[in-house]
Amino acid sequence: MSGFLNVLWNNKKWHRLILFTAAFMLYANTLRNGFVLDDNIVLCKNEFVKKGFAGIPDILTHDSFKGFFLNDQSGVTVTGGRYRPLSQVLFAAKYPFLGLQPMYYHLINIFLFAILCVLMYGLVSKLLSQRYPEHAAGLALLSTLFFAFHPIHTEAVSNIKGLDEILSLLFSVMSFSAVLRYIDQTKAIQLLWAFLFFALAFFSKESAAAFLVLIPLGIWMFRNMDWKKMVMVLLPLLLASVVYFAARTAAIGFTVFGEATRDVLTNPFLKIRGTSVTDASLTERLGMIFYCLGKYLQLMIFPHPLTHDYFPQHVRLQGLNTPIPFISLLLILGLLLTAWLLRKRNALVAYALILLIIPLILISNLVVPMGVPMGERFAFTASWGFCLLAAYGLYKLNIHRPALASAVLIVSLGLFAAKLISRNTDWKDEYSLFSTDVRTSVNSVKAHDELAYHLIDKIKNSKDTATTRMLVSEALPHLEKAVQLYPRLANALFLIGNLNYLRKDYEKAIATYEKYLELVPTNSDVIRNLQVSYREYGRDLAVRNTDLDKSVDMLIKSLKIKPSDPRLLESLGIAYGARGEFDLSIDYFDKAIKADPKNGMVRVNMANTYYKKGDKARATALMSEAYKIDPTIGPKLMTMQKPY
Repeated sequence: MSGFLNVLWNNKKWHRLILFTAAFMLYANTLRNGFVLDDNIVLCKNEFVKKGFAGIPDILTHDSFKGFFLNDQSGVTVTGGRYRPLSQVLFAAKYPFLGLQPMYYHLINIFLFAILCVLMYGLVSKLLSQRYPEHAAGLALLSTLFFAFHPIHTEAVSNIKGLDEILSLLFSVMSFSAVLRYIDQTKAIQLLWAFLFFALAFFSKESAAAFLVLIPLGIWMFRNMDWKKMVMVLLPLLLASVVYFAARTAAIGFTVFGEATRDVLTNPFLKIRGTSVTDASLTERLGMIFYCLGKYLQLMIFPHPLTHDYFPQHVRLQGLNTPIPFISLLLILGLLLTAWLLRKRNALVAYALILLIIPLILISNLVVPMGVPMGERFAFTASWGFCLLAAYGLYKLNIHRPALASAVLIVSLGLFAAKLISRNTDWKDEYSLFSTDVRTSVNSVKAHDELAYHLIDKIKNSKDTATTRMLVSEALPHLEKAVQLYPRLANALFLIGNLNYLRKDYEKAIATYEKYLELVPTNSDVIRNLQVSYREYGRDLAVRNTDLDKSVDMLIKSLKIKPSDPRLLESLGIAYGARGEFDLSIDYFDKAIKADPKNGMVRVNMANTYYKKGDKARATALMSEAYKIDPTIGPKLMTMQKPY
């Protein structure tokens, strides 16, 4: 055991193969997974991508979500907009050949992640080669092993949409490596490569901006450079960022600091107050931000539980003076201070801390609005800093306690691998992911809403009554929880109404539709559904001869919405007949017959009214008419609920 780490450390020729193989095998079980979450937005249901090569110009000139929200004329669908065309360009280029076969897209993600790990190893080895010549390769191996095995990366790698994260970091690493080659070899061509790779990193995702700080700081701390050379290094990076932001502005406008939405699901800094929302105070904003920064650090050290969903109310607004945000603030400041104090004495630890903190700050909502409180995929770059710190700690431990260091490495990687592989299976499909994560994100509006929507999609395709009932029973509690957490969630109210209607619980359907119309008074679909629910509830009460006053009240409400509805007119005839108001009953049956002359059952119910009124001759005549119009009336009367 005591020699394991040293053997691993010293066999440099195997390092790249070990890293590539480990990274690939860790995610191999995702090859069985399907499309989930935002895969629909960026690939499966993105009309630009599905055009193949012909869609690439549209991808380059529109918001990244535009191909999905094609009927949204705004062009920008989330706070700040999204312009990350490179991954979608690759999807469009592959679509004519791969279609929608998820295995191949997962394979590409895994392959590029494995390549990224190999390139990260090379960069760290090169960066540390002058300060730590004997240990650079070993430190690079350990840090990259921790990176490859870390479960926090499952969202970025297991989710096909996460290709943007992988590409952004991959090209940032390639740009950094080109800069180092320029410094060490003084070949100007490397500056061109640095520019091209950094531009590609930006076009993959804006998180590449962190390297505008990380690359110059890395050079300053690990290479002796004069300022002229430093400026030469910075120029291609700055030029690449200018090219990206110019293209972004031309495509979607200057939206980086765009105005936040008034929807809790895309603006976490809104407080829910019943059916209204108000802006959070500054201290509440900072409280949430530093709570999330603390959560990121916790997940890097102890990555459990993991979830794709950190939407409100899973992450709640809280003051900066509350314990966790305040401790997190002190910790972040302490880490930055430590980095500053160690910048000369221990450049590796100082740089690792900066590599951890700078990307976290960029994705924390402190600099630009993210639209969500946090997300595990956002920590993709920052976790590299943590992994470098962990590698250095293990390196120091190995000097004094090699057996313990080997044990720590084996146990850590073993636990990480077990968690990672297990978490990959949660990403198998949307039902697996949503039903798993709702148990972690128990107070997330979106978690409950997403699971319910997925179950409702199954209901639409279900041809079995028992299965439909089971799915309805499973979906309803999640919709109700979502509305409890966020009473303004209109679509959930609409669906609750629909599911209750499907269950024939008309009273609950009516109550829900009425709540919806308080929020959106003009929705014609909901108004139509409410009219039908009034009608069916009133009819049901009338046929069962219970609470006839309420029956008439419901039917009159339905009548105000749609006076020409034949079934409603018939239902009013039934209700008034049950109340003994035979003339009104006959009047409504007459109207129903005029509206639907070929409906035999209306005549049967009208005959029943005449029979109760004592006019048996007219009742008999109406029954004869009913049989002529519909010869199947007899069997129907034997199997259906009796006429009123």
